[in-house]
Amino acid sequence: MKIEAEIENVKNILVADEKFYQVPDYQRPYSWDKDNLSDLIDDLMSSFTDNKNDNYFCGSLVLVNNESDNRLDIIDGQQRTTTFTILACVIRDLYFSDLEPKAKKYINNSIQDEFEDKKRKLKFLTNDSYQIDFEETVLKGITFSETKHIEKEFSANKYLQNAHFLKNFLEEKLDELNIDINEFTIWFYENVVLTVITCPSQDSAIQIFNVLNDRGMPLSSIDILKSSLMQKLENKEDRNAFKVKWENVDSNLKFNDFDLDGMLNTYLYYKLAANPKNRLDKELLNVLAKEDKTSLEIIKEISEFSISYIETLNSGDKYTHCLKYLKHKIYWTSILSTAKYTRYKHIKRLKHSLVAYYYQNWIAGATVARIKQTSLNIIKLIKNEAPIEDINKELKLNLKRYSTKKTFEEEVYGRYVYGRKWDRALLLLVEYFSSDLDNPTYIPINNKLHLEHILPQTLTDEWKEIFNEKEIESWTHSLANLTLLSMRKNIQAKNNIFKDKVAAYKNKDNVISSFLVTQYLFGCTKWDVEELKAREDVLMEKVYEVVDIF
Repeated sequence: MKIEAEIENVKNILVADEKFYQVPDYQRPYSWDKDNLSDLIDDLMSSFTDNKNDNYFCGSLVLVNNESDNRLDIIDGQQRTTTFTILACVIRDLYFSDLEPKAKKYINNSIQDEFEDKKRKLKFLTNDSYQIDFEETVLKGITFSETKHIEKEFSANKYLQNAHFLKNFLEEKLDELNIDINEFTIWFYENVVLTVITCPSQDSAIQIFNVLNDRGMPLSSIDILKSSLMQKLENKEDRNAFKVKWENVDSNLKFNDFDLDGMLNTYLYYKLAANPKNRLDKELLNVLAKEDKTSLEIIKEISEFSISYIETLNSGDKYTHCLKYLKHKIYWTSILSTAKYTRYKHIKRLKHSLVAYYYQNWIAGATVARIKQTSLNIIKLIKNEAPIEDINKELKLNLKRYSTKKTFEEEVYGRYVYGRKWDRALLLLVEYFSSDLDNPTYIPINNKLHLEHILPQTLTDEWKEIFNEKEIESWTHSLANLTLLSMRKNIQAKNNIFKDKVAAYKNKDNVISSFLVTQYLFGCTKWDVEELKAREDVLMEKVYEVVDIF
């Protein structure tokens, strides 16, 4: 079967006897809001009054023929199709007696089969409660309320909520433009057109959808994965059990401020231990198909892995805090989640090794290509219960191959540390490992965390008496001359002489800087090249203690 594309009007799409639709269970819930509906009615009414004899193009509809249900799965176009059906119900319940037989037939047959009253043209598989709400409060008949607080009163039922909005918009426009409802209804079914693309498979439909739907988010691979796994379950009880488990996983992740997509990608890396070549759902389904497990066994494993993922990201230790600043999160989260899930014996030493390896690469300016394969190799080693010495050997070989340590040293001892993407992260590493606490408070890198130049960038005459031009050039943006401050402290310190800066760090407004790397300065009576060298030694000793372990 090939991909077929045709321009069809709403009559051919919704009224035709042989066409029935469903929103698959992996789709997101119906979500159009008041603004979407207002724009639609305005556009329809304007087109009707200004260009009654022309067609009004209303987007695309991407479908897949679902032979098991004798219905067409809506891959793209759920929002419009659902809204058109609700609009038909609103016109039916407000103006049916004003319609001529032709318009009445269009309305009735776009809601349900002409010969079977209980066979609806559109149904939802996303959630049983959605179909019940749609059936009981809209399809069977709408009981309109005169409330002015539509969103609040019908917050739990989006279909009924939007039926009320459509009623108000429709009444307003019909009155304002003096439009005959019968003429408008016939025009709507005969002149509103969509590009209908019928695809032979889910895969081809998603590719089409991603090209067409450039104004919205593409259909999630997660939704496809969920649907594919559910379809393998034969009875309703198992499908419901799967759904409940899946939703529990999603809820637990959201409760911890994590997302399902991130966890499942980490799970994929754990299962694959190789670089994915296809979409998340396709890769995972291929891997899982080889294991001969039922969908219920698979969701049980995903659930258990998600707990390991959450525990990994919620770890309050110094190493995890440092890893969170890295850009390429997928690698360390996959390694540590795998270690947690498989109960690897040397997790603490593993964390230390990862911080050392990734920070050397980050500061040395390594690309993701340099760390990717080694990271995947580590996942394999953990799954094979390899000793930590084997893991460190793998990391060391990679660092040696690219002379990473040499470049790392050139960068941290360089004159331009300030402004690098890792400048605050490296000082925070020193901060964490200067504390006696095993689980210090995590410090996010945001606009409240400032990097202070002790020797200011803008110099007063007092500073120029202490440093010559060459020293200023060498030390101003070096690691030794940088410290951490809250935004408030940074403002207080300004470009003052050293004594006044320390006073601001120490007790301005009776608030002491909380950063240990800054409190070090309290013991300094001056700030010159000698003190800069001394602080460089202190900072680098701590950096090397953590990072130079191979």
